[in-house]
Amino acid sequence: MSLLVEVKSNIKRNIKEVFKAIIDKEEIAKYFVTSSSSNLIEGALVTWNWEDVCAEHIVEVVEIRENERIVFMWSANQVRTKVKILLEELSQNQTSIKIEEKQYEKTDEGITKVMQQTQGWTDFICSLKAYLYTGINLRTGVVNRN
Repeated sequence: MSLLVEVKSNIKRNIKEVFKAIIDKEEIAKYFVTSSSSNLIEGALVTWNWEDVCAEHIVEVVEIRENERIVFMWSANQVRTKVKILLEELSQNQTSIKIEEKQYEKTDEGITKVMQQTQGWTDFICSLKAYLYTGINLRTGVVNRN
């Protein structure tokens, strides 16, 4: 049996705005990463960089369905996992976001990694909301919305 990360929330923004904020390299650098080597495009290898924590990870984009899903592989926690970001339009100005990451072994180390990734993806959603609602980057405290 394996373990998975699952976080979800609702965002009071239209689905197109939420989707763009995740796949666009300029947008994601305003709340989540320091820089992204390119937009998330199906089949691409994208490098995400976090200068503040001296981290860099390669994201292998597996699938992009506009305004619906983003799927990628990465090894952010020293384990190769598959991440699915699923979007659903709840109304004209409300989007459901669900993030799944799997799979981790059912061991003490696996449980620790699942807890770390759950915290990380929760932070991602909170940072995405803060950016979309106010323009603030929670990582830096800087307002950078145009």
